[in-house]
Amino acid sequence: MVFIMAFCANGEAVEEADVAATDNSAPIKIAIVIDDLGNSRFQQNFAELPGALTLALLPHTPYAERIAQAAQKTGKEVIIHMPMQPGNNIDAGLGMLRSEDNKAEFIMLMEQAFMHLPQAVGMNNHMGSRLTSLVEPMQWVMEQLALRNFYFLDSRTTAATQAEQVAKNFGLPVARRHVFLDNDPRLSEISARWNDLLKHAKKNGEAIAIAHPHRTTYEFLQAKLPELSANGIQLVFASQLAHREHPAPTIELTEHEVTRP
Repeated sequence: MVFIMAFCANGEAVEEADVAATDNSAPIKIAIVIDDLGNSRFQQNFAELPGALTLALLPHTPYAERIAQAAQKTGKEVIIHMPMQPGNNIDAGLGMLRSEDNKAEFIMLMEQAFMHLPQAVGMNNHMGSRLTSLVEPMQWVMEQLALRNFYFLDSRTTAATQAEQVAKNFGLPVARRHVFLDNDPRLSEISARWNDLLKHAKKNGEAIAIAHPHRTTYEFLQAKLPELSANGIQLVFASQLAHREHPAPTIELTEHEVTRP
């Protein structure tokens, strides 16, 4: 396995993973996740793009509910882009999970996010290089996701992430990001990362890219998504590339963890 270090748009170090090739007879699948949604009206346009896109919405942002509703109408997948503590002093946003929070505070913040985005079927981390490197906080996160039959997508903002392994231990379907499509939002750079995505998918049978709501990204995807099927590539939701390693354990809700309908 080969690891390549890169940096995401917010300055956090990230890990690019290249894994062993899989059966070439299987269909080639890619998932594209649009992160950081919810802060502008323009971002609703991503819900109108063709195909099985996964939209990751920041809870408590002004347009998150509207975009989630639009996504539901156009057949997109919605996940919660949960703010998590980074390794620097950047504020990851309202509702951020922090290493100094206790379990009850985690539950409260996550319940607020679930209530704000009832369309969601999964979660990925927004920033989080500090928090995802810690086992116990990730156990609290995965416990809440397991209660709701969510999947988890590890954005891999640090090579030290524990999130994927903890999710596996909880029996959650889990996926990992392979490529950041637009850390540099110039079209030439997006095109280069797109080629990396397709190369990884063709080698391994599947790949997941995370992108962001830049206008250049929108224009690029608007042009490229209709070409995928003709090139033998299937666009799928991130949930379809989330795999379960262990049977899900039985977890009972305590009184203070019971959610509203």
